[in-house]
Amino acid sequence: MLRGPWRQLWLFFLLLLPGAPEPRGASRPWEGTDEPGSAWAWPGFQRLQEQLRAAGALSKRYWTLFSCQVWPDDCDEDEEAATGPLGWRLPLLGQRYLDLLTTWYCSFKDCCPRGDCRISNNFTGLEWDLNVRLHGQHLVQQLVLRTVRGYLETPQPEKALALSFHGWSGTGKNFVARMLVENLYRDGLMSDCVRMFIATFHFPHPKYVDLYKEQLMSQIRETQQLCHQTLFIFDEAEKLHPGLLEVLGPHLERRAPEGHRAESPWTIFLFLSNLRGDIINEVVLKLLKAGWSREEITMEHLEPHLQAEIVETIDNGFGHSRLVKENLIDYFIPFLPLEYRHVRLCARDAFLSQELLYKEETLDEIAQMMVYVPKEEQLFSSQGCKSISQRINYFLS
Repeated sequence: MLRGPWRQLWLFFLLLLPGAPEPRGASRPWEGTDEPGSAWAWPGFQRLQEQLRAAGALSKRYWTLFSCQVWPDDCDEDEEAATGPLGWRLPLLGQRYLDLLTTWYCSFKDCCPRGDCRISNNFTGLEWDLNVRLHGQHLVQQLVLRTVRGYLETPQPEKALALSFHGWSGTGKNFVARMLVENLYRDGLMSDCVRMFIATFHFPHPKYVDLYKEQLMSQIRETQQLCHQTLFIFDEAEKLHPGLLEVLGPHLERRAPEGHRAESPWTIFLFLSNLRGDIINEVVLKLLKAGWSREEITMEHLEPHLQAEIVETIDNGFGHSRLVKENLIDYFIPFLPLEYRHVRLCARDAFLSQELLYKEETLDEIAQMMVYVPKEEQLFSSQGCKSISQRINYFLS
């Protein structure tokens, strides 16, 4: 908790807030004077009085949430109950302001969750990114936040969390992986707790697979020793050598809790792949033709087909690895093909990210530059939103 002048500063701040504690015995001018004819009995004033009380309660809740977030060891049980799952919840925007205030304070005071300032676990920011910046992927929005948050809030996870992202190029797999990195770790991809591997870049030559296996195992081990919460990303996972996939198996198996350690390490493995994106597209197209809306498509429609097709794939080792055969992958998450309206939103975001003005006609022109498939329906962008940022340069010249 705060010491010395810091405590006095925050107490002064609290006294300025509506609903700040009052000295014992202090009376309010309107108490006991609500007889008919009194100014304090005027209905308009009574409504104002209720609004001020509500504002005071709100400021107290903000302070309770802030203090419990920054000084969890000094948070009373009553305060924790007020912020628990069954208690009051901040609206998303209010929670973001609270996170900003906490981040500002923690920039010069040591108040990091779990004692590691490299780990931020900003689930509010992750929720906002998934809901606002990601387009056309309602299944991803629903599953990724719930799965990752649930895993990281588990005191002693039985195994590492393994998620396999599948879909066509440009549908958002790398985009979501980057959202996770940026919201879970202070330094993003530069964090000591994060490692990203691209199959064709880091492991290009099959003849050196034994060397790659040693290097991969060493990097995983060293990263886990440096951090108690780690994230490993494997891009182009379908191109990983079978030998590399096999050495990952022990890291994804269930493990018995270690009695001498208070908490097991949290480790997340992300596998990004274009593998069987065509099956996802076929199922989505069939459902749309049958009259389903895109938002009505569920994991039950897609995951069984996707997993079965991955197992039957014969031209790569991912489907035949023990990761798939022994069900060590927790979720196969499908990224749906993007439609014209989603490409327009990507174009809009590209302009906004560069703080550029745009016209609706320009968004249409950019979206129309993409190739759409199948040939008859012209429904899905063959490149998703890939290269959109480069295409807007054409309209800036």
